Amino acid sequence: MLVLAPESVEFEGESWPAVELISIDRTPKREVVEVGDLGPQVVFVDVPERRVNVRVVRRIERSELDSVKPGDSGELSFRAGFGRTDAGWSVVTVGAVVTRVTHEFEQSGVKRVVVMVAVSADGVTDPVSVEEV
Repeated sequence: MLVLAPESVEFEGESWPAVELISIDRTPKREVVEVGDLGPQVVFVDVPERRVNVRVVRRIERSELDSVKPGDSGELSFRAGFGRTDAGWSVVTVGAVVTRVTHEFEQSGVKRVVVMVAVSADGVTDPVSVEEV
């Protein structure tokens, strides 16, 4: 999932202005790949363990002394849509733990990149919730 210019971004109730993009990537934590007895081709693949990585890129317009830090956990929520009308908008909610906070310095300005790992409440349900509004 890639959301450009999301609206109303909050982490644990704190508003995050000037968010340029949020990416949610799903990767295997563990893969099971088996080759058949009759030839060299793969006949079975399973992904029993998955990891959901979240990346938030924010434009920083002035000095900020207080920021999230690795180990902080909470709920990330934002509105995502495809147009200027309210039709087709969704609220995305992710329970996550911050794993990295870095800064990128470009000619256009400074960007803060917050990397998180999404956490499922029970290990079964998807940690990313998308609800149409």
